[in-house]
Order: sequence, then structure tokens, then C-alpha cells
Amino acid sequence: MFDMIPFTSPKMYQSASDWDPFQEFFGAVTHSAATDIRETDKEFVIETELPGYDKSEIAVNMKEGVLTVKAEHQEDNSSSEGYIRRERTQKTVERRFEVSGVDAAAIRGEYVNGVLKLTLPKLPEVIPQQYQIEIQ
Repeated sequence: MFDMIPFTSPKMYQSASDWDPFQEFFGAVTHSAATDIRETDKEFVIETELPGYDKSEIAVNMKEGVLTVKAEHQEDNSSSEGYIRRERTQKTVERRFEVSGVDAAAIRGEYVNGVLKLTLPKLPEVIPQQYQIEIQ
């Protein structure tokens, strides 16, 4: 049902020339969010830690069998007076899950105390039936 699509960590670069120390230490860095996935008879439950985000900064969408959870946060940098270093200017978290067998239209989500909880109802399992057809 769930296969996590590989996510490239910001510290994993194709070559040494791809590493940008300015971007690494001062720029926007995309991180992965800790996620737990549970299964019951009727649904899958995904719980993703997104502390420090407002509900309006979180987007969840489903497209072509891939569920994407993305959160983006930007601080107001207009007043940088007195700061020696600012690390909380922008952060992005993104996770993608390949899903099948769920009712995409019935997915529910709630965000409480920094944890996004998504409930994905399972589609009823189709059991092929066999019939004996009488020929006359």
C-alpha cells in the first residue's frame, strides 16, 4: 500500500561542486518530516510531525496515486536589527507517499499540537465472483 518515494537529503549532493556552503548554512533548506503510518481494517492513518507551522502553511494533495504533504514557512526579514545570525527565515518540509487502494475523495486531515493526522479510508476489496452459466 505505502511505498515512500526516496527523498534526497540536503546533505546528499550529486558531486562536490553541487555543495553550496552559503545555501547550506544561510539559505532555505528542505527537510524531511518524521512520519508514522498505521493500518486498521478500514483505513490507513498517517501522522507527520510539523512543529512550528501554522495550518495555513501546510498543503496536502493527491495526484496520480501520490500523496504529498508539504509545509513552507517564511519569517519576516524586514527587521533584522540586532541579529548576529538568523536561522529561522525559511524552512520547507515535504513528504511523498505512493498510495493505492484508498478513497482519495474521503481523505480527512487534522492538525493539532504540531502533528498532522491524515486518515485515508480503504476502498472495499473487490472479490471476483465466479458464476456457472447454464447453456440451453
